[in-house]
Amino acid sequence: MTESSDPQPRPAPQELHWGISYLREDIQDLRNQIGAVHHRIDETNRSLSEQIQAVHHRIDETNRSLGEQIQAVHHRIDETNKRMDVHFRWTMTTLVAITGILIAVIKL
Repeated sequence: MTESSDPQPRPAPQELHWGISYLREDIQDLRNQIGAVHHRIDETNRSLSEQIQAVHHRIDETNRSLGEQIQAVHHRIDETNKRMDVHFRWTMTTLVAITGILIAVIKL
């Protein structure tokens, strides 16, 4: 019996050269595309970083403003407490005086 299996024909060296050349071009194209993607990612990261810094700045300004407003409210509360203390003292003094006068009038 004779073997009838034909081995796979090998490409000619010229065809192999062109195949490798095309592969190299494709690899170079992929490298260029990856470089472009990296560049876009870097730009996106830079933009996000700037936006995050702007948000942090706005948060800091808001916190500072809220702190000032809270201090103003505390000051107003303190002033109101002082006025209430004065009114309470006057009221109590007046009540004691009136009570004293009533007691004096009743004993007469």
